[in-house]
Amino acid sequence: MQRAALFRGGDAQMAAGDLGELLVPYMPTIRVPKSGDRVYKTECAFSYDSPDSEGGLYVCMNTFLGFGREHMERHYRKTGQCVYLHLKRHVRQKVPGASGGALPKRRNAKLFLDLEISSDLNSDDFEYEDEAKLVLFPDHYEISLPNIEELPALVTIACDALLSAKSPYRKQEPDSWEEELQASKHAKTLVQLDNGVRIPPSGWKCCRCDLRENLWLNLTDGSVLCGKWFFDGSGGNGHATEHYRETGYPLAVKLGTITPDGADVYSFDEEEPVLDPHIAKHLAHFGIDMLQMQVTENGLRDNDIKPRVSEWEVIQEAGVKLKPMYGPGYTGMKNLGNSCYLNAVMQAIFSIPEFQRAYVGNLPRIFDYSPLDPTQDFNTQMAKLGHGLLSGQYSKPPMKSELIEQVMKEEHKVFA
Repeated sequence: MQRAALFRGGDAQMAAGDLGELLVPYMPTIRVPKSGDRVYKTECAFSYDSPDSEGGLYVCMNTFLGFGREHMERHYRKTGQCVYLHLKRHVRQKVPGASGGALPKRRNAKLFLDLEISSDLNSDDFEYEDEAKLVLFPDHYEISLPNIEELPALVTIACDALLSAKSPYRKQEPDSWEEELQASKHAKTLVQLDNGVRIPPSGWKCCRCDLRENLWLNLTDGSVLCGKWFFDGSGGNGHATEHYRETGYPLAVKLGTITPDGADVYSFDEEEPVLDPHIAKHLAHFGIDMLQMQVTENGLRDNDIKPRVSEWEVIQEAGVKLKPMYGPGYTGMKNLGNSCYLNAVMQAIFSIPEFQRAYVGNLPRIFDYSPLDPTQDFNTQMAKLGHGLLSGQYSKPPMKSELIEQVMKEEHKVFA
């Protein structure tokens, strides 16, 4: 294997003509990515290996599918494709400077892969370097890039196009999926009864029961009523909702949330939290000066009732110091943009033994009989996800399930 050594980091350099001659048999299989081609250069089709992984990622120069080192041989045996672009990101701790601190932070021109910087590593203490090589199978010949003058033009163009290709995953920017409260359609024309009701500075109680927490002030008639019952057994008796059904008065503000910046307002008619651009005026009708938050003739001072912890905060165990758990069965999934509901369903499903056996238990068979494009196959991606969740191999940092979300959207348009 003397010839192979020339491509494996040896000092000897192969002449340009020799490189061209070596690649001639493979030229018909090397393609240049075109518009519409999906280039999977950030995640393996069968696992969650990436260029950040120890073995890097191998991208087929014909199908543009990416494979971790463990699964690369499977694709070679199935397709006979021999030319792969090996992508690897190296992470090194910066060497301290003479003064004892880290070297000055500078722009790293050696980054060319479209990858996120790990949030687990302080970018001031670590430096990154991306590496690309052509690998020829089955002998694992390696040709370091760039070798523009030595490689045939077609190969150079194909490598450049692959490296500059955009990720095929349709990622949503946070601004596109984070919901913002909208102004209520009732805010501008809200009718408030001139019934002489004034809200006391403290000591509030539901006017239909004895509850003193989770209280809502109806902005039409000034009734103070308890909120809905919460899943954990706390909350109210639902008298605020009951009052709306009887009267049709649509807006209520939660007592205990009023500040000079605003308050929590709910629209029973619209069935969602809303904004009330006229909240100061509506509160003043009942003697509440939200801008000053002080006692007026019939005003309100800071109340002594603490706002109730929301259901979401209870689910998230807000305020509780939790110890991160890693290992088999303790693997989380990153939220890719409004996909938390899908993540929760997948975690629940893969806790069922029958589901584990169907996909993870049959993983070798599913992978071996997967179609030529496994990224679009539901069974393959489910087996991949199950193995990722249960094996613990990707337990830290949290794995990113991009392909399974993509397949879900293709199979079921309601997820799109």
